[in-house]
Amino acid sequence: MTTRGTKRFIWGFFILWVVLMAIFTFNDLNVSKAVFNEENSQFGRFFDVYGEHPAFLLLFAAGSILFSTVRGERLIKKIVVRLISGVFILLSGFSIVFIVLIRGYELDGGNVMLICLAIALLIAILSQWLLHRVPVEKLSQYNRAAWAAIAIVFAEIMVINVLKIFWGRMRFRNMDGDYSQFTSWFLPQGIQASGVTAEAHKSFPSGHSANGWTMMVWMLFMPFVIKWRNFMLVIAVAWGVCTSTSRVIMGAHFATDVLFGAFITITCMLLLCKVFKVDLYPDMKKNSSVQLKDKNAPNLS
Repeated sequence: MTTRGTKRFIWGFFILWVVLMAIFTFNDLNVSKAVFNEENSQFGRFFDVYGEHPAFLLLFAAGSILFSTVRGERLIKKIVVRLISGVFILLSGFSIVFIVLIRGYELDGGNVMLICLAIALLIAILSQWLLHRVPVEKLSQYNRAAWAAIAIVFAEIMVINVLKIFWGRMRFRNMDGDYSQFTSWFLPQGIQASGVTAEAHKSFPSGHSANGWTMMVWMLFMPFVIKWRNFMLVIAVAWGVCTSTSRVIMGAHFATDVLFGAFITITCMLLLCKVFKVDLYPDMKKNSSVQLKDKNAPNLS
């Protein structure tokens, strides 16, 4: 059953999103004209490089938790889980370093890929060494959240990239001076001449925004206390808003593009949290009763 705190979150998000979409649907082009500053915005540049990191860090953290918690399981289960989680650990670790080097420092070439892989492997080994010091019982409380996080990131990335290809909306920064190529978000243009490689026509929806708003999913890894979940919510909203705003400033997306990116991620999060039976705001009374029961249980060690 969805808790009261989670229901409040859902309704608050939905109402705010509808209001903002109603405003920006008729002001997309004017907003972009007013804030576009691709060449000189350090703010936009920073979030261009680091805005998507919450998604890849989630995959890394979730994979690391799952890899560590099966240390005492049967051999077959251990092999299967560690193969799956290991792939996510290395891919996400590689992506984190690769994005920084490519976008932040404009490095390229085969050596860069080898460096990224080596750093990812080193961090993965260090993470496992640290996690091995945490009791399995404590760490395994976040197993459901870890599987949910992997599913959420995978789902939002798939949905975003499929929609980009079929929507074909041109980015603001690629338009001619008269902006005659502007189209509203609700008028899909279909697959463009160059197909999946038509980067100029991949404005809707925003992948940066979608990945930035996965910062919300980090709420699942906070202690089961409302104040910590709210603290993470504030950080997530701040990061999501900054990443989304930066994409409009850089001319990569319109306001409605980033709103839809946020909508896709948060919708995936709410649906998949339901599937994996994890709540953004757990029932405090239920958790308290379980903890009290465990505390009063006889010591069988």
